[in-house]
Amino acid sequence: MATPTATATSYVMYIILRRDLQTKLQWPLGAVCTQAAHAASAAMWIFRNDPNTEIYTSDLDKMHKVTLGVDSEEEIKKVTEKLIARKVDHKVWIEDDIPVCIALKPYPKEEVKNALKGLKLF
Repeated sequence: MATPTATATSYVMYIILRRDLQTKLQWPLGAVCTQAAHAASAAMWIFRNDPNTEIYTSDLDKMHKVTLGVDSEEEIKKVTEKLIARKVDHKVWIEDDIPVCIALKPYPKEEVKNALKGLKLF
C-alpha cells in the first residue's frame, strides 16, 4: 500500500499561550493575541527551510493552528522542558523578560500529541 502524500492539511502548528496574561496580569486581549502572533511568526521564520514548514505553507489557505493554554509561567516552563526533552522543535516567545507563548514548528498531529498531552484548548 502506498503512503499518502503529505499535504498542508496533514500538519498542525500548535501554539501554547498563558491564560494568566489576561486574568491575573490583566493584559488586554489584543496584547495576548499579539504574543501568539509573535511566537508563530518567529517559529515560521526559524524553521522556514524545514520540510514540515515547506509542506505546511504550500497552501496558505489550508494552514491549521491549534492554540492550547497553560495557567502560569511555571506551567509554560514545564511545557518547554518537556518539548526540549522530547526534541520537539519550537520557539518560546519572551515578552517583558517572561515566557508568554510557545509555538511549535508545524508537525503531523501524531508526532507531537504525547508531548502536548494534558493541555487544553485556550
